[in-house]
Amino acid sequence: MSAWARTEICVASLSAQNVPEKLLKAGVGVYSVRESGKNAITLEVRSKDLEKVFAILRGSCYNIVKTRPRGLSLLYKKTRSALGLLIGAALFALTVAGAQTRVLAVEVVGSGAYYEPEVLQTLSRGGVKRFGGMPKNTALLTAELLSLPRVSYCEIRHSGGILTVEVEVSDESAQKSCVPLRAPASGRVEELIVVRGTPKVSVGDEVKAGEIVVDALALYGEETRAAIVIARVTIGYEVRAVFAGSEEQARAEAYLAYGEIEDLKSERTADGWLITGRAFAESALNL
Repeated sequence: MSAWARTEICVASLSAQNVPEKLLKAGVGVYSVRESGKNAITLEVRSKDLEKVFAILRGSCYNIVKTRPRGLSLLYKKTRSALGLLIGAALFALTVAGAQTRVLAVEVVGSGAYYEPEVLQTLSRGGVKRFGGMPKNTALLTAELLSLPRVSYCEIRHSGGILTVEVEVSDESAQKSCVPLRAPASGRVEELIVVRGTPKVSVGDEVKAGEIVVDALALYGEETRAAIVIARVTIGYEVRAVFAGSEEQARAEAYLAYGEIEDLKSERTADGWLITGRAFAESALNL
């Protein structure tokens, strides 16, 4: 430490006035001396001599009441304190800056906010995780979300650690309710597409007309809650009906009544033409 670094000490004793002389004789530089009270003086010494001063006055009748840095010592102390604050501020700034590049939370907004589970799954597949890095290229994620039914607009943006996904649907004015999807006919499940909801059957299962095939429930984290079903089911069932008129008329009437008929066959009977085959009934909710 520089020779200009000094420390101010206050010494109390009945013979306090003898302290400067005693220190000078021991080779300790004394710079300023003043009376600071009854039987007390205040003086300045070089900071590097402070331990020597304590050694000289220790064991005698002198009592060092207090010390405080002066000159360069005071400047050094204040600078060190300020440096600590600066380092703390810098670390805080770095922490905040780091948080800006991390995904602290995901918010799904817009008329299609009910797509939140699908949005979170899409982000997860894209490598976006909580406390992970912000997505660098959102084009693929946006394209995948735009492929959801009725989604007409999607934007992914981030600010302050919050990743906001805005989803708008084309029929936002349509009234939606949490109702299950039911089988439109008795038969076998030929196709089942579920975007949202809990499937109760699988392709190939036999169902009864009116039976729930997709329930209005969805898993949010570890909690199951009511949800708007987005699904479609196709049921295949056997056709066996008699139509009057010619065979051509009977076939036409069957197509009008049942739509597409697979493996259609016609057989002449006393009452008309017996049409057999396999027809399909479809039902969908929000898809």
